[in-house]
Amino acid sequence: WLKTQVKFRGLLFPLMDDNPSISEPNADGQFNLILCVVSSAVAGIGIGLFGCLLSAADHMKRRNSGVHTSIGRTFQICGICGSIVFGLASLVGLIFGSVSLATVVRAGSTLPSNAIFSQLLGLRPLVRDDVLGTLVTISGIVSFTIFQGWAFYQHSREEYLLHISSPGSLTWLSFLVISQAVSVGWLC
Repeated sequence: WLKTQVKFRGLLFPLMDDNPSISEPNADGQFNLILCVVSSAVAGIGIGLFGCLLSAADHMKRRNSGVHTSIGRTFQICGICGSIVFGLASLVGLIFGSVSLATVVRAGSTLPSNAIFSQLLGLRPLVRDDVLGTLVTISGIVSFTIFQGWAFYQHSREEYLLHISSPGSLTWLSFLVISQAVSVGWLC
């Protein structure tokens, strides 16, 4: 079987031909794995931070009889924009690694960051269960990342474009964009 590599912004991404049963880790694969974990973790931390900003803005609004203060409004706008940016940035991990790895790392880094940032913003006290849950989550992420293994098949660009341009996919993506626009309009 023939193994080729695609160059994307200076990084090498291995592509497999029709034989998905053979896969071997190489230096580029190790680097891509690290990039997947780091970019997904940063996205999860950003989502946690900006989610806590939105919660803080909501707490300020409730304390002020349902009216936003200027700082509460700033928190809300920053929270909305940051959540959208880091939500989209969480897709960066998918360029470098598998869906399961990127999702677990992003979701797993969101929980500890929520606990930390909610404590820093004074949303609620940090209790023993929060600390234990955070430690269990981090150990689960590390274990999953270590023992996950390598993806045996990577879709080609043609397959991706075929799937993304299907009517069901376009309908779903349109629904998501409309829902996001309506949500932002309703929050502001």
